[in-house]
Amino acid sequence: MLQETENNNAPTPKHTVEIAHQVPHGSSEGIPLIPLDAVAGFPAESGGGVRLEDCERYVIPEFENKGANFLIRVSGDSMVPLYYSGDLLACRKITDIRFFQWGTVYVLETSQGVLVKRVQESVDHADSILCVSENSSVHHPFLLPRDDIRSLSIIVGLVRLV
Repeated sequence: MLQETENNNAPTPKHTVEIAHQVPHGSSEGIPLIPLDAVAGFPAESGGGVRLEDCERYVIPEFENKGANFLIRVSGDSMVPLYYSGDLLACRKITDIRFFQWGTVYVLETSQGVLVKRVQESVDHADSILCVSENSSVHHPFLLPRDDIRSLSIIVGLVRLV
């Protein structure tokens, strides 16, 4: 819930605006929260298949208006200061995974798990992409074979709990 206040000294609610809410289990309304972490660090073991009907779902109109298909939680520190461990990313799946906007951050599902990385062109390896971390002093870029990308999503929103 977002509350507007009359002044900075007193937290007296003027009115309340609901910006998101969880829907009851079994509902098809809302955006599913995938119960896997998107690793902002090294690839992790795959968590196996996830059934959307088993996911918690949230109604967030701003993200629905941007075409978000799912929410996923960030784990790790490789994308700091852009994304922090615990952030929820609202993502829209991309159907054609042959095309990349170089320099864009994507959520990539691979055989090693789900990754959050900035994608760059690999000049020397046409069959791979270069995955780059924001926290490059700790996490070095690595090559990811294009044929290991199971799905590709663009980030359309962020929820950060403080």
